[in-house]
Amino acid sequence: MVTIKDVAKHAGVSTATASRALRNIGYIDKTTYEKVLKASRELGYVPNATAQQLKNNTVKTVGFIVSDINNEYYMSILSDIKKMLDELGFNFFVAFSSENPVDEEKSFRALIASRVCAILFTPVCNTNGSIIRIAKQNGIKVIQLFRNIYSGISSIINDDEDGCYCAAKHLLENKFKRLLLVDVDYAYLDFKEISPNRSVGFMKALMEASADAEYEIINFPLVDYDISELTAAVDRVQPDAVITATNRTGLEILSYIRKNNKRIKLVSFDDNEWLEFCGISAIRQNMTALTKAICGMISDDGATPQKETIPQILVIRQ
Repeated sequence: MVTIKDVAKHAGVSTATASRALRNIGYIDKTTYEKVLKASRELGYVPNATAQQLKNNTVKTVGFIVSDINNEYYMSILSDIKKMLDELGFNFFVAFSSENPVDEEKSFRALIASRVCAILFTPVCNTNGSIIRIAKQNGIKVIQLFRNIYSGISSIINDDEDGCYCAAKHLLENKFKRLLLVDVDYAYLDFKEISPNRSVGFMKALMEASADAEYEIINFPLVDYDISELTAAVDRVQPDAVITATNRTGLEILSYIRKNNKRIKLVSFDDNEWLEFCGISAIRQNMTALTKAICGMISDDGATPQKETIPQILVIRQ
């Protein structure tokens, strides 16, 4: 890595002079200034913004640990958060946990070492409390997204329970009689620990329904899954309507429906362009409210953990 010392040596000036020239501080004669700039360009020097921010006590870098790189919803969130942080003048680091506790801890350590001011993450387990404490001891704000697992830290949660309730209620009101919920099977978490819980909302709608309806709930892995297990479950249950917890399982179900010429009503979480294009009903997250909540928590100077639940919208398509 090229340092300011390398630039100074290449330009034939002191390190202090090179630093002042590149930061445009104090008086530097034109010839020296141009020599330093030329040396900087030739060596490909990039100023260490983090070091400068630490010196001024104004670190403005946010880290985001993405739990599932294959989930299109997370990629959409990344884009929206980056735009928001750019407007606020923050840098943005991204790490990946791959739904694995070991990778999650490694990502935390890397971001702590990078001296970020805040870490956003979706918890993949409930056993990494020690690294979260280390982050907080280093003055880093930790915010959990979508899964409210750890107490004592702020959280921003999509209201999956109400979203699933609204979807199931809509299906029951439209005379669907055999409902299947494809929920998530978390590798290192009991799905019952997840709050808000889709299955709770699903069962609430069934309990309120005046007409009898058959139902089943299956939990399907987020990663390392066998699609034949999913299609086998659909063959066994023979539903007339399916609610999927992610757009990835939604896509698999849609493919199954079309290949087998099935008449099944599909509703998927994580609304996106392909769901709209295919006319699939969806539970849509409020991205504007989500990014606004993240912005508010990052900017908040208070020590008290906050919790915000983001309402979801049922989008009916034919």
